[in-house]
Amino acid sequence: MRANQGMFDRGWLRACILAFALIPAHVIAQTDAPAEDPPTSVQVTLFGYTLEPELTETGEPVLDEDGEPVILRVPLDESVVTPGDQVLYVITLDNPTEDPAMNLQLGAQVAAELVLDPFSFAAPEGLVIEWTDEETPDLFRPIFEEIDDEQVMTADLDALRALRLTLPELPPSEQMNIEYTVTLR
Repeated sequence: MRANQGMFDRGWLRACILAFALIPAHVIAQTDAPAEDPPTSVQVTLFGYTLEPELTETGEPVLDEDGEPVILRVPLDESVVTPGDQVLYVITLDNPTEDPAMNLQLGAQVAAELVLDPFSFAAPEGLVIEWTDEETPDLFRPIFEEIDDEQVMTADLDALRALRLTLPELPPSEQMNIEYTVTLR
C-alpha cells in the first residue's frame, strides 16, 4: 500500500485523492486548529479490488441461494487487470475525533483508460457526486440531475476525468464507506 499525506489550511476538512491508479492509496486530511486545541483529523483510505466469480473445484461458478454467482473481491495487488475487467474501489472515511467533520470533499482523477459506472455507487445518504472533464477541469457538474421528478444520469462518461465527492457530515467517532466500480477499457 502506498501512502500520501496532505495538510489543508481551511476551517473545514478537505481530503483530495489526487489520482486513482490501479493501486490502493492512503490519504490523511487535517484542518488547522489553534495551537491550544488538538488538530481535527479524518483518515481516508482507498482500497481497490477486482471482482471475480467464486469457482468450484471443477471450475463451475458457485451460486448463492438466489441462483446468482458469488463474487469475490480480490485485492488489486494480487490481481492481473486486463481490458474489460471491473475494479471496485472502496473509500473508507474514519473520524476518530469528538467533533463532526463538516463538508468533507474527496477528489479523484479518473484515467482515460477507465470508465466509471455511475450506477455502482454505494454511499452514505447525502453524498454529492460531481464530475468534470479535461476541457473544463474547474467546472464540476452533478452526475445525476433531477429532470421531471426523476434522477437522470447526465455525465459524459467518455469525457469524465475527475470526480468530486462531498459528504455533508461525518459524525464523531464514526466510519463510513463509499464504493463504486470502474471498467478498464
